[in-house]
Amino acid sequence: MKLKLPDTVCSPEDLKAIVLELRQGAQWLSQSTIKLQVTRQTAGEAPAMSPTTMLLMQAWTGGKPLDQQALNGLITELESLAATAPRMTITLAAVASRSLKKQLVAWCREKINPNTLIETRFDATLLGGMVVQFGSHIYDWSFRRQILAARERFPEVLRNV
Repeated sequence: MKLKLPDTVCSPEDLKAIVLELRQGAQWLSQSTIKLQVTRQTAGEAPAMSPTTMLLMQAWTGGKPLDQQALNGLITELESLAATAPRMTITLAAVASRSLKKQLVAWCREKINPNTLIETRFDATLLGGMVVQFGSHIYDWSFRRQILAARERFPEVLRNV
């Protein structure tokens, strides 16, 4: 079964956090199953999971009850996705707001791949614009690069100001 990442899972770190939550849930489920068989009691309260993790689990099982095999299958699928999903790094001149990140992720998932993972960084020395790294390609649309590319004309432009 192919899994489509929700828009709330943007970066590789988001995906790692979900896998960690699922591993904790799988461990609890395993311990609870053993304790239930031995003592007829559960292993305490289940670990709390984020709404995104719950959404992924429901999508994976199709509304069926969650068992150890389904949980392990989801973890394997997410780890495989983390290893193979296209990754993009976008460096901006300032910290990206939540709405900007959301727009960038939506655009990349629509135009590039539905499971693209986006990492955003900031570097104030860019002065504006952005630098995008996708695979081995780097696209530099920063103001700094434009200024350095036209450094011979820069003194002339300043004299005319």
